[in-house]
Amino acid sequence: MVLRRLAAALFLLPAAALAGAPVEDLEAVFRGMTLDGVYADGLFFSETYFEDGLIRYHDATGADSGEWSVRDGMFCTFYETQQGACFFVRRDGENCFTFYESVAGEDGSLAPRPDWTSRGWDRSRDPTCPENPEAVI
Repeated sequence: MVLRRLAAALFLLPAAALAGAPVEDLEAVFRGMTLDGVYADGLFFSETYFEDGLIRYHDATGADSGEWSVRDGMFCTFYETQQGACFFVRRDGENCFTFYESVAGEDGSLAPRPDWTSRGWDRSRDPTCPENPEAVI
């Protein structure tokens, strides 16, 4: 009976809730970090989160600047020339962060998109993602 209830509870959780642990204190974790990463489509990117809330981004198509912040428990990045968004962040390994774009549900509340948007790691340490990152540079 207990196993059946547990299985039912796990079935009701969104996919993002099953893929790693939530990151506590997002500001402290990302402040001053250079994050290297890949988008779900394999495109490589890198961005630095400066202590003053500014961000510097680059990928194979160019570079951009903007601001990063934490809002309602989500990690947000907004840029000068390209679209930004807010993300739910999960830790998948000691040095692996998986980002899920936030989307509005039917009731208007924000929830993580079922599939991950990007995955990244602190450049100063070896990545510990579940799968070795493959990137298009």
